[in-house]
Amino acid sequence: MKPKPSTDRTPATELQSPGWTPGARSALQRLIRNGSGKGLPVVFDFDNTIVSGDIGEAVLAQLVKSGRLQISAIPESLAPPFLHPDSGFVTLKGCVDVTHYYEKFLSPTCHGRDDQSPLANGYVWAVEVLEGLSPWEVVEATRAALAAGIPGKRSLIEASNGATAYPAPFFHPQMVELIGELLRHKFDFWVVSASNVWSVRCMVLEGLNKALKALGYKDLVRKDRIVGVSTLLVDEKGAFSKDPILARKLPGYATLDPKALKGFRLTSRLNFPVPSYSGKVACIFDSIGCPPHLCAGDSPGDLPMLRYSTHRLWLARLEKPGYQEALTGLPENILQKGWIIQPTIAGDQPGFVPDPAGLGGKSASHKKSLRILDRLSKIQGA
Repeated sequence: MKPKPSTDRTPATELQSPGWTPGARSALQRLIRNGSGKGLPVVFDFDNTIVSGDIGEAVLAQLVKSGRLQISAIPESLAPPFLHPDSGFVTLKGCVDVTHYYEKFLSPTCHGRDDQSPLANGYVWAVEVLEGLSPWEVVEATRAALAAGIPGKRSLIEASNGATAYPAPFFHPQMVELIGELLRHKFDFWVVSASNVWSVRCMVLEGLNKALKALGYKDLVRKDRIVGVSTLLVDEKGAFSKDPILARKLPGYATLDPKALKGFRLTSRLNFPVPSYSGKVACIFDSIGCPPHLCAGDSPGDLPMLRYSTHRLWLARLEKPGYQEALTGLPENILQKGWIIQPTIAGDQPGFVPDPAGLGGKSASHKKSLRILDRLSKIQGA
């Protein structure tokens, strides 16, 4: 879709970006038209929803790559040894780098399928391990990760010696346009992410809003509508501060001014509630105070807030059949209404899939995901 000046935008809602399935496009256009001008709250996950890729992981790799995050600087209390259910005994010193430990810590418990939030510990650890860095250093790493992203192509950020690599995130053009239309129609748009808040804020203010401007949109995502994982921050005097309050009260902090950000250091003490799994619902309740009109997400960590919402946009990542299984595991009365399904793929050319039936060379994971989504469509049609 070519950028348009604001004078070319018409009052009608028409999602022009290719990639949507016909059903998803139609449902979203209808939702926007019906809710236009009412200030209804809308909440989107960030990683693999608004962007392709995970900014928290990309920043972790970037910090390791630049030498700012090294195993020798991390106390054992922050990275305890543990018995991994598949990999045996894991110690930080036995890992190639910090991202290697993080990968193992994404599923650290012995509970298997009984663990209803298996990735939560890993998500918050990716923020806790930044202890001692300034928010400015996190923003700098985020900018490097953003610059490395290539729309529609897989570009990797290698942590060290090729041991671990994560995709450099890029914005889904379809989601940028959708967000622009929601803002133009005066929906109250929020981002709630399980990645560190400084990276998400940087990506939104310097990436997403820039893309919205390029398309001619005048309404942008507000800096006070961004929620992510944060820790208590300590200043030069030793006083603790919290990110959400600093973002409201300290001039320059929420707009990523270097002077404001360099005056603080991250601790490993989390600021609660943490926006992960059911914690996202707590953050929505604290920030908005009511169920959203629409939520968008892609993973099991988003399902609690999707259940809490009136309408739901599910980015079905076809490489993750387990995610689709988790979705269909919801109560049938929840699955029967309010779901808009949009398949996506990763690989060398990641992005939206407009016609899953025409997806060439389907992998076993793709086929399994599509079978599960077919079951879901039958439940919705019941």
